[in-house]
Amino acid sequence: MKRVSLWMMGLLFACFCACSAPSEPVGTTVDGMEDGAATPVMEPNAMLATEENMEPLSYMRAEQEYGDSSFISYPYLMDPEYDAINLAIQSAIRTALDALDRATYTHCEIMCNLYGLFSVRIEVYDLGSNELLAVVPLTFRAADCAQLTLGDLFDPENERWRGLIPDIVMLQAEKDGLTLLCDVMPAADDQGYYLTADALVLVYRPYEITTYSAGWPEFSIPLNQLTEFFLPDSAPMRLISDGTRGMLEEQSRRADGGLESVIEEKETEVVLP
Repeated sequence: MKRVSLWMMGLLFACFCACSAPSEPVGTTVDGMEDGAATPVMEPNAMLATEENMEPLSYMRAEQEYGDSSFISYPYLMDPEYDAINLAIQSAIRTALDALDRATYTHCEIMCNLYGLFSVRIEVYDLGSNELLAVVPLTFRAADCAQLTLGDLFDPENERWRGLIPDIVMLQAEKDGLTLLCDVMPAADDQGYYLTADALVLVYRPYEITTYSAGWPEFSIPLNQLTEFFLPDSAPMRLISDGTRGMLEEQSRRADGGLESVIEEKETEVVLP
């Protein structure tokens, strides 16, 4: 009887320990996620908060040597949330420099950093002659770090802008005295462009539509001329709806030092992957 009583007390003690012990965490961190673990899902409210974050992104100027004789300068976003944008910018610079295979340096301007859009214009120059060798424009949506093609800016159900843009480009070329080598084709999704606070700027390569003397021609189209082609709640429409304030903010920011951070001024060296 005594033996049975001791056995019962041991069983009750074991049950108590099992119930009071902390439970094992479900799954692991993303870096070490186990097979079959549930993928973290952003709650709808959190997604909405990200989409509605329209504050300018904080960045600093990164400078470094690249290869044996090239020097590059580019913006580096300081919030780890935007590391995908940093990698995309660095990759674009690396691709441009590797294709040229010569001593070069870069200059980069932030063209738009408003209402969830981050648009940059990267110039690549010959280190010896200062000749402009390439222009690399890139535009990103901050909410998900996606790089936006030209087509991503517009309403997918209304593609009349593709035929309107060539007409505007040809009129501007004629006004500026540029010689066109051919008719300008309808705008494609991969057309080079960048955004400013109030305009869409198209970038063409040498010989693509004009003579060599035109270099890398750019054609600026006011966003308010394209209103009917943007979705009502799109980022370009936000630029249009508050264009005056946005334009003044952006002009002031660029006049204050190009790539200087909107939060703090400092330089760093960031190694390209």
